[in-house]
Amino acid sequence: MTAHFALHSTRDLLRRARPLPSILEPTENILDGVTPRQLEIMMKLCEGKVNKQIAYELGVTTATVKAHIRFAIKRLGAKNRVHAVAMVAANAALHRPQQAAEMGLCA
Repeated sequence: MTAHFALHSTRDLLRRARPLPSILEPTENILDGVTPRQLEIMMKLCEGKVNKQIAYELGVTTATVKAHIRFAIKRLGAKNRVHAVAMVAANAALHRPQQAAEMGLCA
């Protein structure tokens, strides 16, 4: 590969490149895609609570909490639990600012 070819290939790639959207970019209200109970549990995760605490507060089993989290992750299209919590926190700050502020998720 010559330097000339490499330079033109690089320029071509840069010309066609587009910025990738952030995985946390709250462009739409993804919170509408989860049930109210799933959102309630995800917001409690945003507060730093663990499954056992959430289950106790809601009067359900930890298995129920885990199921809600699992389905919320799927509905959000998140890669894992941490990604889902980050997505919910980012979207809450944009689409539900009062609730997010009360939880300390935004300034």
